[in-house]
Formats: sequence, structure tokens, C-alpha cells
Amino acid sequence: MRKLLITFLFFIFVLPNYSFSKSKIDDFKKIDLSKDQKPGRFFEDQPDVTDEHQIHFIYLLPSDGEDRELDINGKMQDILEKTNEAMFESTKANKGSGGIGKKYKYDYRKDGKLDITFIRTSKKWKELKDKSVNTQMGHYFLQFGGFNNKKKTYFLWTDANKGNQSGDAGVGIGGVFAKSNRMSVDKNLIQTNLHELLHTQLMGMICMKGMKKIHYTSHYNGGDDHMLSGGYKLNKNLYTHDIEGCPQLIDSIYLTPTSKDPYSPYEIMCERNLGKYTHPKLVKVMSKAEKKNKWYKHRIGPTCNWRNWTDKFDWFGPMN
Repeated sequence: MRKLLITFLFFIFVLPNYSFSKSKIDDFKKIDLSKDQKPGRFFEDQPDVTDEHQIHFIYLLPSDGEDRELDINGKMQDILEKTNEAMFESTKANKGSGGIGKKYKYDYRKDGKLDITFIRTSKKWKELKDKSVNTQMGHYFLQFGGFNNKKKTYFLWTDANKGNQSGDAGVGIGGVFAKSNRMSVDKNLIQTNLHELLHTQLMGMICMKGMKKIHYTSHYNGGDDHMLSGGYKLNKNLYTHDIEGCPQLIDSIYLTPTSKDPYSPYEIMCERNLGKYTHPKLVKVMSKAEKKNKWYKHRIGPTCNWRNWTDKFDWFGPMN
């Protein structure tokens, strides 16, 4: 039974090894959004109430997608707030936390509600599904602008079904597939948000114990109830550890209260600046990637999604 569960979780969470060149990604077209105009809905990132790093949420629909109004009926707000409460409890319970819980820094509007942007693309679900949604949305952001702040992580709720794949995330851009298997159950939806948000924070780096390709070498190593597997807990190998030269989640600049010495996932993975994080594995793989110019194949953790997923480090464009 345990083997079946581990296998099931593997297919849900392990990212496919996509490789697409920018030339193979078609531009998006401007489409009529008159039917999507509804009270309380926003089509652009709203004015920020803080200049701190924050996570901005997007309700994403393909051109043929059903509008379930998750951005305006309270569903996204409810699940994402519960996700952050679960994060607070898990961080507080961690033995290295000193009993202090942390939450993610979400992007809120002036009225206190989550700042959620609605995007309906010109592409049908098959077109989005057949290539990486993250890659294509990076191209969308470059084409239409408005989502290029390197102090923000753009987290998508793509309202579509991708079967056993519940989510897909890296640095800069990530998200969940809100209609995929298991996602109709709130508990699973919360857990998947927790899991994918970890990847946006560079969690799953090769300098951490038991890691292979941004996950544990087997889900058993982290425990089936662990966030980087299929649960809610954070163990010391991820949140707090004593591995010299290796980032620990407690220091992410996206968590509040902010660490005295925070790390920026974008700086490390997208700008390729290790800074003080000089663990031998990080330095070795980063040097190899630079020498061979193959940044996805030789990556130190969850990939920088603000780029094209080719073997070469081919930028869509710099973030502001």
C-alpha cells in the first residue's frame, strides 16, 4: 500500500522534463473579454500596499475554459488564506523555529482582500497543456507586460484538469491546476498550494539532504506527511538545518516575520548569484551549467521560470 501511495504521489508532483525553445511558443492574441467583465474582478495587478517581496495570484483560464469565478466568489481567497494558516502552524511546530510561526507575504489590495488578477488567454487548453504553462505565461507576461516585478512571485490557479499533475512551479512563476485529480477536496488543494509554493522558494535544492531533482529521492525520505511529499509538515532538512552554505526556508525573503539575513530565490536562481551560499554541490553544478551553457539540465534546484525552458539559458526578458 505504501509503495502504491508513493508511486501515486510521484506522478502528481514530479515535474516533467520539458524543453521548448522560444521560437516554438506562439504569441498570444488579444481577445474579447466583455463576457468576463464581472463585479469585483481585476484584469491588472492593483496598486501595492507595500514595497516588500510578495506573492501575486492569478486566476488563469484558457480560451475554452469555464469561468467558475474562483477569483471573485471567495474560493481562492479562502483556500489561500487556509494555506497560509497551515504554513504558520507548520513553521511554528518546527523544532528549529523557536516556536515562531511564519506566513508567506501575499499581495493584498487596499481593501484587505487578496490581489487576484484574471487572465483568459487566446489559447485553448490543449495548446496550454501540450507545452509548459509556466513557460508560455512567461512569454505572455513579456508580450503584454504588467507582470515583471522581480520582487514578486506570480502564482497561477489554472482552472483546468491536467490529470494526476496537480501543480508545476519554479522560481518566479508557478501554480496549481484547479480541476486536476484530487483537487475537488479542499485539503488536497491546500496541500498542493503548500507544495508548489515551496518550489517557488527554491526548496528542493541539491545541497539539502536526500534531494534529487527538487524532490526527495523517495517520498519516504521526507515522510508521506511532509510538504515536499504529500502532506503538511516541514522537517529540519528543509525549514531549518545546519548545512553550511545552503539556503534554509526559514530565511526566505517571502516569509514574514522577515529573517535578519534573507535570501532571494530570484537572485540565486535567475540572476545566478549564489552570494554567501557556497556549498560545494551548488558551486560545482553552477560552474558546470555555466561552462556548458545548459542551465536547466544542470540546475541547483527548482528552475527559474522567468525564461524559456531550453537547454540554453535563453531569457524572455529581464524583470524590473
